[in-house]
Amino acid sequence: MNSSSPAAFPDPIDSKLISDMLEYGGEAPPTAFASPTCAKCKGNVFTILMNDLEGVAARICAGCDDEHGIGDSDDFVDEVDSVESAICTCGGEQFRIAAGVSLYKESQDVRWFFLACRCEKCELSGVYADWKSESGDLKALLARV
Repeated sequence: MNSSSPAAFPDPIDSKLISDMLEYGGEAPPTAFASPTCAKCKGNVFTILMNDLEGVAARICAGCDDEHGIGDSDDFVDEVDSVESAICTCGGEQFRIAAGVSLYKESQDVRWFFLACRCEKCELSGVYADWKSESGDLKALLARV
């Protein structure tokens, strides 16, 4: 774990997802985090479509079917041939999610992006995707989760 303290969420589900990302992050653990809420219905459970090899993911609200690119995914989605649904080992396809980013040293520029999910059906959680990010500004990227 690095020396800086991660931002804490009031929701214990998000705290578990932060822990998953910190454990997974290795030498470049995330230090900033965001957890989305649907802009249309305020829901926080989503179906996830992604291609982690290309660094693209989208969330579809379980409450209203609103779709939203995660992070800078909307900037690259036209370059991706296919996406796959995230599916838990139990078969669940709806998740609460959180994103985390690691930064370059002495910078606010994003180095690596992490997407963690917790299954609504069985509550198993983990990092479902991660990719190198060239998106630059930390606050702008996390605002798009």
